[in-house]
Amino acid sequence: MSFKLFPCQRTAPASIPLFSSGALTLSARVQWLDSTGLVDPHRFLHRHLRGDWGDVDDTERRANDAALRSKGVLTSRYLVTPRLSLLVTTNAEHSQTVIQLPEENRPL
Repeated sequence: MSFKLFPCQRTAPASIPLFSSGALTLSARVQWLDSTGLVDPHRFLHRHLRGDWGDVDDTERRANDAALRSKGVLTSRYLVTPRLSLLVTTNAEHSQTVIQLPEENRPL
């Protein structure tokens, strides 16, 4: 008899991109953070494309995993500092990805 000790444990992210980002858009605030060298948004984009969804709950993680199979919207959230998070969202067609701060909430 075998069982999983940690049934919700996720496998490691892929080493290659799992999907295309399409056109990349950085919000004005993320552009500023990038231009001042405070945050490298591309680091988080690469994590997103490899299926590392960051700091999301199990429901969001499962939704992203299902969206990979059915071409749905993919959303990742990364805690950069205790007071700063980045939200990375790729639309269902995988034709556009937006990196923004959660409070900006720019729709795709």
